[in-house]
Amino acid sequence: MSLFRRNKSLKLAKERIIVSEGSSRFGSHGYTRLRDNIIYINSDGNRKVIQIESAMAKEGKTSVTANLAVSLGLTDKKVVVVDLDFRRPRLHRVFKLAKEQGIAEYMMGSISREEVIKHTSYKNVDLITRGAEIHNPALILVSDKFKDLITSLKEEYDFILLDCAPVLQVSDYIHISKVSDGALFLVAYGRTTRAQVSDAVKELRKNDIEIIGTLFTMYDKKKDARYGYGYGYGGYYGKYYDAAYGDMPAAIEEPDDDETTINPEQSEK
Repeated sequence: MSLFRRNKSLKLAKERIIVSEGSSRFGSHGYTRLRDNIIYINSDGNRKVIQIESAMAKEGKTSVTANLAVSLGLTDKKVVVVDLDFRRPRLHRVFKLAKEQGIAEYMMGSISREEVIKHTSYKNVDLITRGAEIHNPALILVSDKFKDLITSLKEEYDFILLDCAPVLQVSDYIHISKVSDGALFLVAYGRTTRAQVSDAVKELRKNDIEIIGTLFTMYDKKKDARYGYGYGYGGYYGKYYDAAYGDMPAAIEEPDDDETTINPEQSEK
């Protein structure tokens, strides 16, 4: 049974950054709310490293990670985004930077820490790409060199955002959690099933990964109101999530036209 009714008419768009300084573009207000929640829960400085998770692929992790980073940067927070979705890296495309000279090369010792960090065109936002193909991600994620890299980044940046592979498809999240301060869990409207949400959250909790908040992506307010759902799912969320300050820090809505701001790769069902 679907957690949300499927939206079969949704047209797709490219993953892109919609947040900009002074922008009133539809959808950017959701990132402002999410950003403010993230800043608030890190008021003590103990939640700087955040892994962005979802149950399945194509729930908007890359778009959310990139736009959250840009939004944080606009508040003078220094942010570095790390692409840890080793099998399906996409952040380099969103930021329009080369994928090469990334984590793979750094771990092999062919580039330095300074060289692995790429400066984006966005204020206060840096990026670490995957680099060359990685055949055994676990060897990297459990290594002391990777852990030392994240530790050094914490000394330099206000936030480290980790774009991760889906919980139910890849077990990388277990190793990533050893260097993170908590997970932001995404649930896609019209795509994620109850069973998938339940199983993913159970996996995160089983491995003692704190879910610091949940984010409802691809939300269509008009269709939700038509079906009489509204935010009534908050009670359902409550069964599974221990969000630090409320069940949903933000809901990223779909615009009135056919342009999608989150999870553009959703296939029609």
